[in-house]
Amino acid sequence: MIHAAVVSFHTNPYTCGVARFNHSLAAALQVPLISLDSYLDSGNSARVMLSIKLEEITATTLARLGSTLKQRSLNYDLFLHAVDGSELEQTLCSHAGRVFAASSEIAEIVRASRPDVTSVFAPGAPVLPRQVPVDCTLLTFGMAHKIRSDGYRRLAALMEGDTRSFRLEISTALHEGGSFDANFFTVGEEISAAFAGNVRFLGFLADAEVSERLRKVEALVAFFPRGTRENNTTVLSAMTHGCPVITNLDESSPAWMMHGVTVFDIGKLNRFPDKSELRQVGEVGMRAAREFSFDLLARIVSQS
Repeated sequence: MIHAAVVSFHTNPYTCGVARFNHSLAAALQVPLISLDSYLDSGNSARVMLSIKLEEITATTLARLGSTLKQRSLNYDLFLHAVDGSELEQTLCSHAGRVFAASSEIAEIVRASRPDVTSVFAPGAPVLPRQVPVDCTLLTFGMAHKIRSDGYRRLAALMEGDTRSFRLEISTALHEGGSFDANFFTVGEEISAAFAGNVRFLGFLADAEVSERLRKVEALVAFFPRGTRENNTTVLSAMTHGCPVITNLDESSPAWMMHGVTVFDIGKLNRFPDKSELRQVGEVGMRAAREFSFDLLARIVSQS
């Protein structure tokens, strides 16, 4: 093994292209990926692959890197995803065992200081298996690791005796001030088990795509701490589209949300609804929710 690790400044593959590249490179090399800051802290003498884009690194870490290079020798090969012509870049290139450039253009610039630079490439995303068609596709919204699992335990029980195949599609949303950390994309074990691992992330969907999805899926599933309310926009959006909703009701749920009529209450289902039942509830629910529009709301709030 030539390299003990791949060193990356950013490590979240969901928010940084270089980090995504580095995760894939580390996997191909069968070595761990570690952050640049932790590498500088470690004093590790084993050879690593330093795979970076200097313009993405914070001033504090750049200063640390420059200071470390002056104080002690680092054992690394360098993979450059861009060039900035800085003094630190020159130093990194001169101290590296080998230098790799992600494109021939980068290599031409680096060649002035490192004639032995190797021009390579950045592979594209892997070709993944096609999605196997299923009988019932269910849609849900929210942060995947925060989706309430108790409703899914009940849903799993309903699906156990059903001969149909199911898939859960999850559209995620990010609250102001939040971040797409790795946990954001983690599905709870109970949810994953309910769908036999057949879960698909859709990421953030624009309104037009949400509307299209709600017309295509068999049902929307949405479970809440107590019960659904008239301000649960996800539920009303689905109902307005004629998409049947499987949710949880309680005494504070609006009277027009009725199990088996306008929505399905997970607590009252003893089997997963068949296609005709889904269609009928979707149609009645659409008529019930149609009046709850912004036009009506505007009329109410504008009355003197």
